[in-house]
Amino acid sequence: MQYSESLYSLFIALQSLYKNHLELDNSSFQKIIAISIIEDDGIAMSKFSRKLGIDNSTATRLIEGVEKKGWANRIKSELDNRVVKVFLTESGMIIKNNIERQLEAVASIVEEELDLSSRESVLESMHLLNWTVEKLKLK
Repeated sequence: MQYSESLYSLFIALQSLYKNHLELDNSSFQKIIAISIIEDDGIAMSKFSRKLGIDNSTATRLIEGVEKKGWANRIKSELDNRVVKVFLTESGMIIKNNIERQLEAVASIVEEELDLSSRESVLESMHLLNWTVEKLKLK
């Protein structure tokens, strides 16, 4: 199996696994991902859209949906009006913590399926793959 096929298969399998195991009151998978990447001290909209690999306008619509749920607020920077940061509300933090617990549960399911002797090498390979992909995103 070639890299492209393996990476794509992994992407689809992980997305399906997460969609099947993450539960959040009538919310879309995209909103769940959005909540999970908003940092505790907020995230600039430009960084948010880069992290997700989406256009700024798409990121704005996504955050508008999260705001309507009462999970986040956008606030303009006092130093530079062009900079808008997204912050989680108190209920957004509760939702994020819930998502993180569910993500840990999914990771445990996957880890339990791996042979004990291969867990460490799989983890090292995932770190290397993630590092490589993050590096490529910056190019």
